[in-house]
Amino acid sequence: MIFASLKEIRPHEKRIAVTPEIVQKIVQWGHDFLIEKNAGKESGFSDEMFEKSGAKIMDNPKKIYAQADVVFKIWGPTREEEKYLQQDQIIIAHFEAQNNAEQIERLKKIGVKCFALELLPRISRAQSMDILSSQSNLAGYKAVINAVFYQDKVVPMMMTAAGTVPPLKFLILGVGVAGLQAIATAKRLGGIVYAQDVRKEVKEQVESLGGRFLELKNEENFADKTGYATETSAEYQKKQKDLLLSQLKQSDVVITTAQIPGKKAPLLIDKEMLQALSQPIVIMDMAASSGGNVEGSKDNEWVSIGSAKICGCSNLVSELAPSASKLFAQNVFNFVQKAYDLQTHELIFDANDEIFAKTNITQNI
Repeated sequence: MIFASLKEIRPHEKRIAVTPEIVQKIVQWGHDFLIEKNAGKESGFSDEMFEKSGAKIMDNPKKIYAQADVVFKIWGPTREEEKYLQQDQIIIAHFEAQNNAEQIERLKKIGVKCFALELLPRISRAQSMDILSSQSNLAGYKAVINAVFYQDKVVPMMMTAAGTVPPLKFLILGVGVAGLQAIATAKRLGGIVYAQDVRKEVKEQVESLGGRFLELKNEENFADKTGYATETSAEYQKKQKDLLLSQLKQSDVVITTAQIPGKKAPLLIDKEMLQALSQPIVIMDMAASSGGNVEGSKDNEWVSIGSAKICGCSNLVSELAPSASKLFAQNVFNFVQKAYDLQTHELIFDANDEIFAKTNITQNI
């Protein structure tokens, strides 16, 4: 078989879906690996590093797609790349499948075999392949680092002969993987951290990291059977708004991470709330690409509303391209290794295994 990985052409994307280490493992299986010229440059992996690992460097993506049996990508193919795809070609990537029904239908017509790793079931066997967790973990860290850079105050309490400087107060909205890492990072820097989530069961996780959970007394349960958050009721939203406004008035930094799979992100902070603030505050909206948790935020841009500086930052992980690529590539390799038959040297995707059944978006394996 011929494996391949190409340069991502999606705006603001610096990652690559494979590393020299992973290339070497696949070449040792007895297969060829094609890498597009300079595909790993922004991730810290030169063409020379890939060549030493056994890859062949090519500068024409159309020719790479024409030869490849298996393609590793960060994101699913763009409309331009779809023109190059071959029938029965295997593509493993993050397809944003729950929001891209039209593209999935096009891919089915082409006859490619696509596996969307963001759809992996939340089971222990799939943890080593979980791109959402590995990438969100880094993004939560980066959100705090960026916010601190733009907040003109020190993070930890500083007691000096001239007086005491109070610590920064952080508010984390949404306590998934990114939110938990944001809590941990803010605490390590010396901040005071508050967090809020519609799922009651995350309270213990927040407190285990040293955060303070903002709890609403409520009988409803807003978590689905897989553990993801679901839409909330109008009554809960009203109570939540009052709680958040009170905390926002005391906060220096806000990190919002709340998303609902396949749906628009919930609006947690509206312009009325922002206008009610008087202190300088930095807000990182990590859900900006799916509607945003903050009214008025724009992805990949900074905007100012009242005293708030707001950054829409749905792909912060790309700013940590070397680390993110390493983890993503290992996730992909673990997925491929699960399907690889050492006797036949072929990829066999067992349709009865939920790991493959749930990630297969074209249903032609």
